[in-house]
Amino acid sequence: MKLYLKILKLYYKTVSFLSPQLGGKLAFKLFQKVRNKDIRKREEAFYEKARHFKIPLQKEDLDCYELGNVKGELIFLVHGWDSNAGSLSKFAFELEDRNYRVISFDLPGHANSKSEYTNLYECKEAFKKLIEFINPQQPFTIISHSFGSAMTAYTMSELNYTVDKFVFLTTPNSLLEIFTNFKNFVGITDRTFSHMIDNATQSLNEDVRKVSVEKKLDRVSFTKLLLVHDKLDKILPYRNSEEVFKSTNNVQLKSYEKIGHYRMLWNDDVLEETMAFIKN
Repeated sequence: MKLYLKILKLYYKTVSFLSPQLGGKLAFKLFQKVRNKDIRKREEAFYEKARHFKIPLQKEDLDCYELGNVKGELIFLVHGWDSNAGSLSKFAFELEDRNYRVISFDLPGHANSKSEYTNLYECKEAFKKLIEFINPQQPFTIISHSFGSAMTAYTMSELNYTVDKFVFLTTPNSLLEIFTNFKNFVGITDRTFSHMIDNATQSLNEDVRKVSVEKKLDRVSFTKLLLVHDKLDKILPYRNSEEVFKSTNNVQLKSYEKIGHYRMLWNDDVLEETMAFIKN
């Protein structure tokens, strides 16, 4: 893996030097690649039990899943990047037992999708289609993880539905910071990075330099938000949730240590904290 990363960085540094414009295009393509499409063994039970349905999309139909009481309070589950709907199965099964109606989906490019590429815009459009398909008549709740939290805020900022409660199991904040971290990881030049940002902005139909979760939430009607984050998170630094917490009204921040970025999805304390928040 270390050798692969060295070759990858050398390739992008070379292309970046020779042609910043081409380097920016290729870098944005790599940024959109879904690296892990595997469904882990402990996630399989979700797919075996949930009712599967599809929603037509232009690029590829969206795989959606439903559990629980069809007349119960509605809760959407939104997984993160390089993951799948089954990653939130601990929450799904608990909510099912508590008589909620649970609806989840595999993000475009993830799980069994034919494609290996997607982006924030595609995922946002997919979630919008799902919500509009369900067409909730009452305020609903959304539980999301990591990238899914940013995508959720982005999605709801463009819809007129009212959210009762948000639960963000970690969240990024500034989109530009995510791109900057990628730039530093791959090692592209500033000129190439500028072209990459231009490509991303064109894809998103919005200047990525100005996109943040805290700003998107300002445009969403919701009752309250729970942020859950490990202070030692190595994937998304804790300060992301701190930034959202400080700039958003009706929000709670629950801090943990050593529960991990992904492992938190299987943590009993996090599950109970979430259930208590939703119930109250």
